[in-house]
Amino acid sequence: MFFKKKKPRRLYYPAKSKWYTRPRRRKPSVRRSNKLLKNSLGGINKVLKRLPYLIAVAVGLFLLVISLIFSSYFAIKNIQVVRENLTINSAAIENKLNKYIGKNIVFFPRSKIFTTIQKEFPEFSSVKVGKTLPSTIKIQLKSHPIVANLRAYHIPVVEEVTKEQTEFNKAVTDLLNPQATKEPIQKENKLNTKQPSGIFDLTKTKEDAKPKSIEQKSLLNSIGQAIFDREESLEYITIIIRNLQMPVKDREQVIKKSHMNYVLDAIKYFKNTMKLEVVGAEYLGIAREVHLKTKKNLVVWISIEHDYKIQIDKLHTIYEAAELNKENLSYIDLRIRNKLIYCPRGLRCSVLSK
Repeated sequence: MFFKKKKPRRLYYPAKSKWYTRPRRRKPSVRRSNKLLKNSLGGINKVLKRLPYLIAVAVGLFLLVISLIFSSYFAIKNIQVVRENLTINSAAIENKLNKYIGKNIVFFPRSKIFTTIQKEFPEFSSVKVGKTLPSTIKIQLKSHPIVANLRAYHIPVVEEVTKEQTEFNKAVTDLLNPQATKEPIQKENKLNTKQPSGIFDLTKTKEDAKPKSIEQKSLLNSIGQAIFDREESLEYITIIIRNLQMPVKDREQVIKKSHMNYVLDAIKYFKNTMKLEVVGAEYLGIAREVHLKTKKNLVVWISIEHDYKIQIDKLHTIYEAAELNKENLSYIDLRIRNKLIYCPRGLRCSVLSK
């Protein structure tokens, strides 16, 4: 028997109308814009109804903030200095900043404290100022590192004795020596036209009246400041400065920062190149020179106005080739370009050309 194959049952039947081929009709956008306008107007009306309450709350908050800010609650009451070591005199810094006590901490610029510390205490390499509400300012300080010992020599100033002082000294001398004649004193007064003020002994000669240089010992930091609150240390080299007109004060910059960097770099390069240990140096600010002293008591003169590498390389080239390392030298002068002057002890100096 032959059976016909059954057709599968259709799940859908195509419609007779071809609606999907027709262009769709969209609703006009006017209705949508009207709805949006109504919604926005409704939101504005709600805001306008609540506007008095919002204004009242904003004004209240503003007045509260202003009253708190300008009240004594936000006034600066404490200034704390956080020290990296005990050598920093925090009391002196706080005394300089006491003029800011009572200022409003919210509007107070931190740059004022930074400028004051940099001006009064330039030995600090880093100054960080922070505010801790409601009334505390914290300051973190970091000092420039100590790099050398300093020995400074200054000559005391001798003031001229005026006519009134001379007559007064003469009268005091007559009272102390009533038996002495007046003529020797008068002659001596003519000879000694300059004497230290306050000294009544008129019998001193000019050689005795010559002032002697006074030595000061301190430390020297990396920017050339003299630090007197600590003692000398054997781990640092010693830098000497002579013929100063006035005594050196604490935290005074005796060497310019650029010159200080030059001296330190020259010493480091000299050690690495010449393999000689430097135990000290003498700085001549007016002549713009630095004299390096080695452990063998050899002094090397370098000009600050020229590159220290060129000068030291010139010495390195000639030092062993000319057998200068076997000589008992007093000093070597590297300041002249393409020339080297060396002076043996007790003998005349000689010149070598590069």
